[in-house]
Amino acid sequence: MSRPQLHGELEVQDDIPVPEPEGSEFLVKISANSLCNSDLAGIAGYTGSTPPYVPGHEPVGRIVKRGPATPSSFQVGDRVGFMPGSRVCSSCRSCLLGNHRFCKSRTNFGFSGMFGGFSEYSLVDPVSAVKIPDGLTDEEAAPLLCAGVTAYGAVKKAAQYQTPGTLLNVVGCGGVGHLVIQYATKMGFDVQAFDVAEDKLELAKKCGAKFALDSSQPDAAEAAEKAVCTIVVSGVSAAYDFAFKVTSHHGKVIAIGVPHSPTAVNILDLVLRDISLIATNQGTKDELYSCLQLAAARGIKPIYEKHDINTINQGIADMTAGKIVGRYVYSI
Repeated sequence: MSRPQLHGELEVQDDIPVPEPEGSEFLVKISANSLCNSDLAGIAGYTGSTPPYVPGHEPVGRIVKRGPATPSSFQVGDRVGFMPGSRVCSSCRSCLLGNHRFCKSRTNFGFSGMFGGFSEYSLVDPVSAVKIPDGLTDEEAAPLLCAGVTAYGAVKKAAQYQTPGTLLNVVGCGGVGHLVIQYATKMGFDVQAFDVAEDKLELAKKCGAKFALDSSQPDAAEAAEKAVCTIVVSGVSAAYDFAFKVTSHHGKVIAIGVPHSPTAVNILDLVLRDISLIATNQGTKDELYSCLQLAAARGIKPIYEKHDINTINQGIADMTAGKIVGRYVYSI
């Protein structure tokens, strides 16, 4: 079995035994996996991941073997995608609420162990798996398994505070941001997108943004219309400074992007304007199902380039340098 294993740079190995599913697990032969900024965070040590392990957490593939207790809803030949949380306790508060990704007993494939999304085969826990609808190719579906459900979840949170037809801000229009824009527009919002890179602003327009503005301009925040909700996808502190400025009184700043250094927040400004900072973290299995169904039904398509797994280290370098417009999806 081939898989890129992490020992500093990723190293592709092809002499790994194919694992056997146990309990309710099933074995999936992976066909595509998308590279995510969270993969880079794991490699850099921000997630507590300890090498060696196989990264990747946006995989699509087909079931090739069932375990002795695999639910009947998952059969050999089914095309599935799955999220990192596996081998959960199923009895803690997080699990009972469907938030298996917060279970303290979980194993996070793609951030530990040998069966991450860049493996040729992976063991899958059914609590984190969904079937891929027919309207999406493997390559189109893969980025939706983290970036897509994260984008969908953030827009759902915004929808709690404002109605379709109103203005929604999106700060950062890259791999996740361009999906936020697509989900937001398909859910009826007018998107005002911000970025500092011209290619990302062009991508925002292509994805349906009503306005696409360069946030690096000195008067950008003052010139922009304020919105009730601002979704921050960029992972730099300046993006949050900007977001608070373009969010109206009683508004919400919804955090996706994570700066790698402490970010100062003007608490007095938040209190005086009654602005809240709300975090969002991927989504539940039900939200993943819904985001895939919506994408298939409404034509939400990630912008991606397809690459061979043997070029994975170049992809990591490109993402680190901010050279990727959309996503890189790898054939396994």
